[in-house]
Amino acid sequence: MAVPVTHDTDGLDPDTPAHFLIHTIFSAHQNVKDLTCLECKTVVAALGTMMAAGATVEEIKDFFILECIRFDLFPEDVCSGMVKLAGGEVLYVLNNTNYSHDTVCGWLLRGHCKNIELEPWTVEIPGNKPEPFHPEPAHPAPNTVRVLHLSDLHVDLLYDEGSAAHCQYPLCCRHAFGDPAPGEAAAGHWGSLAECDIPLHTLEDLIAQAALTNPDLVYVTGDLPPHDVWAQDHESNLVAIRATMSVLKQYFPETPVINALGNHASAPVNSYVVPAAYNSGWDMNWLYDSLASMWTHWLPSETLDDIQRGGFFSYSPLPGLRVISINMNFCNTLNWWLLLENKDPVGELQWLVDTLAAAELSGEVVHLLGHIAPGMTDCDHTWSHVFNQIVVRYESTIRGMFFGHTHNDSWQILYDPVNNTRPVATAFITPSGTTNTQHNPSFRVFVMDGGHDAATWTVLDVETYTMNMTEANAEGGSPEYTLRYTTQSSYGVTSMTPSNVNQLVVDMATDENLFRKFEWNTQNFWSELPDSWSCDKNCLKGRLCELVTGDSSNLGPCHHIEAIIDGVNTS
Repeated sequence: MAVPVTHDTDGLDPDTPAHFLIHTIFSAHQNVKDLTCLECKTVVAALGTMMAAGATVEEIKDFFILECIRFDLFPEDVCSGMVKLAGGEVLYVLNNTNYSHDTVCGWLLRGHCKNIELEPWTVEIPGNKPEPFHPEPAHPAPNTVRVLHLSDLHVDLLYDEGSAAHCQYPLCCRHAFGDPAPGEAAAGHWGSLAECDIPLHTLEDLIAQAALTNPDLVYVTGDLPPHDVWAQDHESNLVAIRATMSVLKQYFPETPVINALGNHASAPVNSYVVPAAYNSGWDMNWLYDSLASMWTHWLPSETLDDIQRGGFFSYSPLPGLRVISINMNFCNTLNWWLLLENKDPVGELQWLVDTLAAAELSGEVVHLLGHIAPGMTDCDHTWSHVFNQIVVRYESTIRGMFFGHTHNDSWQILYDPVNNTRPVATAFITPSGTTNTQHNPSFRVFVMDGGHDAATWTVLDVETYTMNMTEANAEGGSPEYTLRYTTQSSYGVTSMTPSNVNQLVVDMATDENLFRKFEWNTQNFWSELPDSWSCDKNCLKGRLCELVTGDSSNLGPCHHIEAIIDGVNTS
């Protein structure tokens, strides 16, 4: 049948329908325009009309593929691949959601429509909270434990040295995506500071050098497959994950390796099916069952049920310490399945409360691992707020939180919602192992007060290691991961307790030299701060607000730091 679209999209830019569906996969890509609320609602309504008129899913997908090609948004195989991969899921969700077009578009576009929230909800959190306790460890600590943190490794098993480092595709550095013309940049042997991921031998070298830091524990916070999201399927992603796990087993056969699940593990990217769709043939068994098999090389068998239920688990690798791995993909606003069921879909946050309550009762302290940090703009406001409430309740039990996702070196401070100046926890964000633009591959070691009877498991120091990709790719070069900075030597802190990290941000608001040091530390593609570098008051507000937003629904801490920058508040 002919698909009826033109009369339903009158008044729109003709390329708007293609941008809508593509937005769900490549929301931040430069080729995808930012839709207005009206444009989005009109396309959603048009899709409803098409389905009501009897258009099949395949016919609708074919229409979007042709529109994507017609307006030259991406190469033909990218248009075809991403629509075929995700189109059926998106259309199923739009056809079955109870939310209005305004809410669907507001939630997906975040702020372009009046209604940007899904239905609010909460979980049951016990009372009887003990007095907040954030111990400053003894100095020197009687014993320390070294925790290696790896994140966003994104290995590209099809990486081709000599291919085009810059191309028309969302990911480059493969011959299939183009070869360089004379004078154009070619993919280097070890990788490229471009829209590319790292080859397997670079991943192997990174993990081999990270192993030389002699960690007692290894935290891996997700995103192991590459960024060729239009060309992926379940098996291709599992191949990349298995390859990474194989290298980790080689270098850490006995050292506990504790994983968390990233948004790129799934195919389509960001797609984590909720139980409301299970009876219609959609599920996550392909991923959760495979991860349970791979992860339990380092985990006890009792973690299997939780991994298979929702990609989360808890485990005590050392006496006194419990590590909880959270599947943060149910806060991801690019996970369209949440439009069907957003209230703690797999019971994960209620499980988190119960697990933290048991840890509190037994006297254990906890490290939380996840991929998407809770203060990110792409973490749903309600989910983030409930998570923050849980952290506040168990702030004396939680001694560290560790995330990735942004590829950047950063942190987020979580605050008491009734007092936006009282920090309760810090979410440390580790820089990526991949390049994928201007990031030199990195890893991090957290030095903990641990392994003794009075251990607090507080972060004493943070060591960040990075290599210079340009030097590694030079003739006769090879990667050399060197210590870029430590928090103790760079900032003069004795530990990274929430209050110490909060004070660092407050000091940066008025101390330009301290902020400049932070910028050099965290922008690892700089060998030195460029002469052209500058950051005016608005720039400073933006950078520091990122550091104090640990609850995406609460801008109070951001407003507080802005007032300090403006000189309105001095504390």
